[in-house]
Amino acid sequence: MSQDLDAKLSSIFERCIGQVRTIAALDPTKPVQDWDQYTCTSANEFAMDAEMAWIGAHPEHGAGATYRSIMDGVPLERESVLGDSPTRYITYGLTSFGRVLQCVEAMRADRFDPHVRGGITDARE
Repeated sequence: MSQDLDAKLSSIFERCIGQVRTIAALDPTKPVQDWDQYTCTSANEFAMDAEMAWIGAHPEHGAGATYRSIMDGVPLERESVLGDSPTRYITYGLTSFGRVLQCVEAMRADRFDPHVRGGITDARE
């Protein structure tokens, strides 16, 4: 892996961890509002950063396929967080950021392939 890609992925990883800590510190008994709502629903922006870093180093992979592989299985729309329950935002945030972190780790381990279902290849392959 190139040093440039590694540096970009490391930065994305650290920023994602910061967001996960912020989400984990939310009180599920209190409403999630304004900035907290944005925080819980902003993993797609981190996925786009990872996508751009990846296709910058691997231009043969298409942008759309790479993004879809990263966010595979995670509701992409903020509207998927329905109702007034703070736990819905918290769950969505942790799930979506967890997926981005999983893919960044796979990219760093050379186990990411946007053409494979789920985007992550088996380590034994």
